[in-house]
Amino acid sequence: MPQLDSLRTLAVALVVIYHWFPTGSGINWLPNGTIGVMVFFVISGFLISRILITNRNAIEAGKSTLGNTYRNFFVRRALRIFPLYYLTITAVWLLIPESSDINEHPLYFYLYGYNILLHQTGNWSDLLSPFWTLGVEEQLYLVWPWIVLLLPRRYLLWAIGGLVLGGILFRGYGYSQGDLDGVLTPASFDAFGLGALWAWLTTDCSDRMDDFRKRLPWAAIVALVLMIGLLMLPGDQVMVVLFQRTLISVIALYFVVGASFGFTGPLGAILNNQGLQYIGRISYGIYVFHMIVPGYIVPLILKIMNKVFRGHVPDMGYWGHRLFSLAVLIAVASVSWYALEKPINSLKRYFSYDKKAVSS
Repeated sequence: MPQLDSLRTLAVALVVIYHWFPTGSGINWLPNGTIGVMVFFVISGFLISRILITNRNAIEAGKSTLGNTYRNFFVRRALRIFPLYYLTITAVWLLIPESSDINEHPLYFYLYGYNILLHQTGNWSDLLSPFWTLGVEEQLYLVWPWIVLLLPRRYLLWAIGGLVLGGILFRGYGYSQGDLDGVLTPASFDAFGLGALWAWLTTDCSDRMDDFRKRLPWAAIVALVLMIGLLMLPGDQVMVVLFQRTLISVIALYFVVGASFGFTGPLGAILNNQGLQYIGRISYGIYVFHMIVPGYIVPLILKIMNKVFRGHVPDMGYWGHRLFSLAVLIAVASVSWYALEKPINSLKRYFSYDKKAVSS
């Protein structure tokens, strides 16, 4: 499903825009950070749940075992996520500890609990603040696989519905406690749940897929209209806190469903662009480095350039600096992909699922 990589490009681009440009104006007028993260979560909910449901079916058919499935699932996730994550937070801790709360609370970061720490501190100036989403995903990986693999098949749809409703209710509880950030894992359940719904339909209920695909565009249109209405309200208004993420996730689901089949026409031509798909493949590195590059790597490069050219490096200006930072970010993420991530990902072949199960 290569078009999903292009959707990852869109998601990470929105996150970069959110962190690189003034909030609430220009190209950053929309809640780009929230939109980007919800797109990531819907994609993750779909792909991870699809893997788990397919492997659950293999277990029921006697082609695999529960222990083998979970071991391979977790190891494969670890190979994809852990190396770059731990390398980055360790480098920040050792080289620029003043930029992050990792200097005072390292265990929260090393145990993938940073979202819990951020919930307590509210310190969004932390260089590693975007890493709260990685904590959310990892915490979900510890629980959701057991639900999918152990819950009787007839109850799985109820569990998925519980995720969607639970996300909304948890944000409501958070609102009553003065929590508007929603960085704790249950606050994003609905995005994961909507992705999981599509995974369930594609694996366990394929006879309903066509009807679902016919209804989904209308649901996305309604969600878009309601979303536009919410944009007219203050960000701390209860309706925004409760439903903004859900509406974004419904719209994201429309694109995930379409991309999983393959859009045609002009949209398909865009999503089939190999450049966009490449950025999507390296999007994890872009996400990890997008705060570090403009804040530390680019200033270092400019300092070196000024020494080499004896101060004759022209001032790039605001937009020039952003474009240069983007080029450096893509270069750094590419080096990370080819030198670290891709070689380590190749080790997944030693932890493959049953031949008839879906691999990630």
